Amino acid sequence: MTQKKKIRKTILTLREQLTEGEALQRSKTVLTRLENLPEYRNAGLVHTYIASKPNEVDTIMLIARSFARGKRIAVPVITDRKLRTLDTSELMNIGDLTEGPFNIKEPKVFAPVPAEEVDIFIVPVIAVDRTGNRIGWGFGYYDNLLRAQKKPIVALAYNFQVVDAIEASDKDVRVDYIVTEDEIIKTNARKW
Repeated sequence: MTQKKKIRKTILTLREQLTEGEALQRSKTVLTRLENLPEYRNAGLVHTYIASKPNEVDTIMLIARSFARGKRIAVPVITDRKLRTLDTSELMNIGDLTEGPFNIKEPKVFAPVPAEEVDIFIVPVIAVDRTGNRIGWGFGYYDNLLRAQKKPIVALAYNFQVVDAIEASDKDVRVDYIVTEDEIIKTNARKW
């Protein structure tokens, strides 16, 4: 078993052990910390994943709170499974979601937004290290979307999802910030 697979298995087990109430409380704390990040506060168009996996940091709350602040929301849509392509679609209303591939929610109507217009990308992680290397589900969709982007990339994670080190390949795109219940970690992963 590779290092990434071992870490993924360990962290998913820990995440599954959270109660629904614990995950919700931790999510609220992470989101409050995110809202203090200037890159989020100053963003007009926020790209965020839609939490669809058990006990992920709850981005449905983030979407609602962002709408309340007058922000536009963009979400990922899988447009080509063979090429592992994610595109960016504007979300007008939380009620406009449907089940997509891999049981991930996506907008009922695809309203494309050029990724270059996004001010901040908020991405899911299973695990992440302090230098910004992340482990997702291992399919590379986010790496393909983010590789050419010049805007901040932020991972939302619980404290236990931050690990010592993750072996990365040259195809992996690192995150610029990690937001947990206790801290905001600036990784200095990329220079613009």
